[in-house]
Amino acid sequence: MSLSNIKIIILIISVFIVSLLTINYLTPDYHPDGGLKLKLGKDEISEIGNKIVKSYRPELKDEKRNLSLESNPAILRWLRNTNRIDSANRKIREQNLSYFWLLKVLSVNDTNLLITSDKNQNIETSTALELKISQEGKLIAISEVFNETKITNYLSEDSAKSFLERQISSLADYISFTNDSQKINFGTYLFTLDKIELIQKLNRKDYNFVWKGYDDSGQLIYLKASIIGDRLKSFEIILPVPNEYSNSKPDIYEIVTTIFLLLFVLIMVIVIGLKRIKAYEIGYKNAIIFAFIYTFFFALAQILELNFDFHWNIMLGIIIAGIFIFLSAVALWAVGETYLREIWNEKFSSFDLIRHKYLTHSIIGKTLSVSVAAGLFLTAIYLIIIKFESNYFYLNFNSKTFQTVKHINSDYPLFYLFSSSISSYLLLIIPLLFFISGSVVRYFNEKLSFISVNSILFALLIYFFIEPIYASLIVSFAIGIILSILFYEFDLLTTSISFILFNFFLRAADFGFIGNESFAHYWTITILLSSIAIIIGFVFILTKDKSVDVNSLAPKFLENITERQRMKKELEVARIVQMSFLPKKDPVLNGVQIASVCIPAFEVGGDYYDFIKLNENKIGIIIGDVSGKGTQAAFYMTLAKGFIKAIAKESDSPADILSKMNELFYENVERGRFISMIYAILDLDKRVIKIARAGHNPVLINHNSGKINLITPKGLALGLEKGIIFRQVISEETIQLKKGNTFVFYTDGFTEAINSKGEEFGLDRIQKILEHYSYESAEKIREILLAEVKKFIGKTHQFDDMTVVIVKVIS
Repeated sequence: MSLSNIKIIILIISVFIVSLLTINYLTPDYHPDGGLKLKLGKDEISEIGNKIVKSYRPELKDEKRNLSLESNPAILRWLRNTNRIDSANRKIREQNLSYFWLLKVLSVNDTNLLITSDKNQNIETSTALELKISQEGKLIAISEVFNETKITNYLSEDSAKSFLERQISSLADYISFTNDSQKINFGTYLFTLDKIELIQKLNRKDYNFVWKGYDDSGQLIYLKASIIGDRLKSFEIILPVPNEYSNSKPDIYEIVTTIFLLLFVLIMVIVIGLKRIKAYEIGYKNAIIFAFIYTFFFALAQILELNFDFHWNIMLGIIIAGIFIFLSAVALWAVGETYLREIWNEKFSSFDLIRHKYLTHSIIGKTLSVSVAAGLFLTAIYLIIIKFESNYFYLNFNSKTFQTVKHINSDYPLFYLFSSSISSYLLLIIPLLFFISGSVVRYFNEKLSFISVNSILFALLIYFFIEPIYASLIVSFAIGIILSILFYEFDLLTTSISFILFNFFLRAADFGFIGNESFAHYWTITILLSSIAIIIGFVFILTKDKSVDVNSLAPKFLENITERQRMKKELEVARIVQMSFLPKKDPVLNGVQIASVCIPAFEVGGDYYDFIKLNENKIGIIIGDVSGKGTQAAFYMTLAKGFIKAIAKESDSPADILSKMNELFYENVERGRFISMIYAILDLDKRVIKIARAGHNPVLINHNSGKINLITPKGLALGLEKGIIFRQVISEETIQLKKGNTFVFYTDGFTEAINSKGEEFGLDRIQKILEHYSYESAEKIREILLAEVKKFIGKTHQFDDMTVVIVKVIS
C-alpha cells in the first residue's frame, strides 16, 4: 500500500463526509426545490383524490386517472424575486399553492362531455374532471370539462349561490368547509363574498363568484367559482400574482449561449471531421458505443417520465428522435475524440482501460471514487454559493428543471433522475471537454493558465439558469474551476461522471427533506450506493495492477494522427535547420546594394542562399534549391553549405567551385538527390561578376539602358553525375559592372507561385517589375516583388519556398 494511495483515499473520504454534511445542512433552505413539503405520499394523495371523485361524481368510478405533482411557476417566481431564497422557501412550504397534486379523471361516458384529446392519451379519451390537492391533502380546486353548448337550463342568482354552496358542502370532509351568510371558511382560509358576475347567454345564464380572503401571513387570496347553466364548472383558491411574474420571459442568455455552442460544434465537426476523414484519422467504434449509451438513457428517461404509460404514437416519436440523437452523438464523439486524442490522448486512459476490460485497474478505482466524491463536492459548492449570494441578491431559478417536479411523479425516481441527468448533460461534455478544453490546452498547457482560461469559458457556457445573470456566472465559474482541475489532474471519464453526478445529486438531495417517508429513503439509498461505489474504487486502488501499457490501448486511428504529428515535428525541425543556416543580414559593400529574403512554405522545400566573404571587396553569392522536402532536404542543404564554405576560397572560378561541389555531393548522398544552384563571385576591385549555373533558374539582369536580359550559362544540377560530364558541360559568364545594373537571383517558388485560377506567376511578371522599378533601391524592389506575388496568389496555399537575392550597382 503506497503512501500516495493512502493520501488519495483519506482525501476522498474527507471530501465525501464534508460534502454530505454541507448538503444536508443547506438543502432545506437553499436548495432550488427547498419549498417542497410533502406531508403525504403519492399513494395517500391518490386515495384522497379517489374519495373526492366518488363523493363528487360517483358515476366516474372506473375511469382512468393520472396523478402528478405540479408547480405554479408564477408564484415561485414572485416569492423568489421578492424574498431571500431561504425566506422564499419557508413561505413556499407554509402555503399550499406553489406546489399541488393534480388528479385528472379521464372519461368518455358523459354524453355532455366535450371530447378533447389529452396529449398523453388516446384520442378517444379526454379529461372529465380535474382536482388540485394541496401537499397536506386538502382540495384547493376542482374543474369539470363538458360540452357547454348542450347546457340550456340555468339558475337565478340566489339559486346559483345556494347550488354552489351545496356543491362545496358535499366536499366538506376534504376542504373543512363551513358556510355563514356572506362568508365561507374554506380549509384554513376565511373568505368574504366580493362580487358576483352574471354572464348572459342566448338561452341561459352563467355566473362567476369571487370571494376575497387572507392567509395566515396576511396575504390576499381569492376563491373563484364558475357556474355554467345549472352545472358547476370550477372553483379554485387563487393567489393573485403581480403581472410581471405571471408569464416567463425568454432567457436571452440561454438562447445566445445555445446558438453559440451549436454553431461552434457544427463548425468543429465540419472542419475537423472532413479533414480527419480524408486522412483516415477518425474512428467510429467508440463513437457508436457512446451513442448507444446516450440514446439508451435518453429513451429510458422518456419512458420513466411517462411511467411506462405510452402508446404507439409516443413510441414512434421516441424512436424517430432516438435515431436522430444516435447519429448526432456518433458524429460528435467521432470528431471530438480524434481532436482531443491528438492534443491530450492520456485523458482517455480510463475509457481505454474499460474498453479493453481492465475493469479493476487502479486508474478505474480512482475514476470511480473520485467521481462520486467530486459530484457531491460540486453539489455542496453549488449550495454554499447560493447561500452566499442570497445575502446580496433575490435569486430565482428559471430553469424548467426547477419549475417542474418530474422526479417526484416518476414511479422510479432515482432511475429517472439518473437517466435524465445523463440524457441532459452527457452530450454537453463533448463541446466542453473535447473542443473547448482541448483548444485551451493547445495554447495554455501550463496548469494555472489552463485552469484559469478554461474556467472562464466554462462560466460563460455552462448556464445554471439563475437570475440575476451574474449570480449564475459566479456559480458557473466556481463549477468550472473544479471541473477544470478534475480534467487536468485526472481524465475525461472522471470529469464527465463528476459533472453528471453533480446534476443527479443536486436533484436527489431534496428527497431527504420534503417531509415524507415514502421519498426520504431515496436519498438514503443514494448515499448508500455512493458509499459502495467509493469503497469499490478503494479496493481497485489498493489492488495490484496487471502489467499494461495504457498508451498501447488507444484506437488504431491514433497511429495515423501520431504519424502526422511526427511528420509535422520533422517539418518544424527542418524549418529550424533551414532558417538557422540562412544569412542573418545582408552584406554591406561600397557601391553595391544587396537585398535578400527567403519566405518558407508550410512544407519545407530546402531553398538555400548565402554570402561568402572572400576579401574586403569580393564576395561569393549562392542560391540553390535542394530536391525533396522535410528533414532530408534540410540535411542536404546543411551538407551543401558546409561543402561550399570549405572550398569557396580555393578558386576564383564559380564553374570550378561548382564542379568540386558536385564531386563532393555525388560521393556523399544517395542517388536521385540533387541540388540546383547558382554561384556568383562579385569582385568590386575588377568591377566584374562571374556567374556559373548548375541547373538553376536563369539570373535576370537589368542594364542601365533599361533592357532586361537572362544570364544562362550551361550546367547540370549537382549530384546527377559523378563529375566528368558535369565539368564538360558547365560554363560561366563574366559581366562588367556598370552603374544601374540590377541582378535578380531567385528560386522557382516565385515563378511557379499559383493563384486560385491555377495560373503561375511566371518569369514575365518578375521581368516587368524589374523593368518598371529599376530606379528603386534593391530593398524597395524586393518589397515590391513580394507584394506583387502575395497579391497574385491571394489566399492560395504556398507550396514552395520563395527565395530571392537582388544585387544593384549604385556607383
